[in-house]
Amino acid sequence: MKTCQFTIGIALVLLLAGVSNSDQTKTKQMSCTFGGSFTDGVETHIDTNGDTISANLHQGLQNCNIGRFFLHSENEFAAALPAPVTCPAGTQEFDLVQAHGVLTAEKTSDQLFYEDAAGGFTFCLNSDLTFSYTEHGTWAGGTGQFTGASGSFDAVGTGKFLVTGTKAGVFGGFGQFTNTVTGTLVESK
Repeated sequence: MKTCQFTIGIALVLLLAGVSNSDQTKTKQMSCTFGGSFTDGVETHIDTNGDTISANLHQGLQNCNIGRFFLHSENEFAAALPAPVTCPAGTQEFDLVQAHGVLTAEKTSDQLFYEDAAGGFTFCLNSDLTFSYTEHGTWAGGTGQFTGASGSFDAVGTGKFLVTGTKAGVFGGFGQFTNTVTGTLVESK
């Protein structure tokens, strides 16, 4: 009888240990550097506010203290403001409508999703086609180890249009950008 009680006791302890470990979260402070490219003027058919300005596309590589990621994202901006509000005088200011991105971990292929809401990104364009921006976004789940991920991040970046043009009244451009990202990532297990 004592052996049976002992066996049942060990089984309960192991079961409870498994249950308590299944609801763990890890909070990580992230810091990253990023380099990428973008394309404007490609018809993405992503126009969530109906102003006929499609979202642009980004891709790049992000090196973080938690690993290396490949980035693909789309950002949709409204038309330039009549006068800068947050950006310096003499620049054009563009406010974000929405943005979504996917970071794919180089080693595991697990994906981390993020999104920026309206007002979460301010883009300042200079007359020489250089630009700067600030961004505030949230982690919005993912796959693998990032399933259920949450938290937020801030980014500061700069870049330059390398070529621009128009066709049928639609502006197009291609360029590069770099930024730094800091934030908190909460992984749910």
